[in-house]
Amino acid sequence: MVLNKDATQRPRGLALYSQAPIISTVDIYSNSVNLEKLLKTYNGVLIDFFRGSW
Repeated sequence: MVLNKDATQRPRGLALYSQAPIISTVDIYSNSVNLEKLLKTYNGVLIDFFRGSW
């Protein structure tokens, strides 16, 4: 189903098992989030890169 045949094609994102870049950001509650610090505490993390279309 094609909603808009003239829409530009979006990038597909990272391939499975790709190494994510080390990032520092702020979450929705204004808490600092640093991937390097998380990986010192946890064996892995799940990052959901949500891309809105609004």
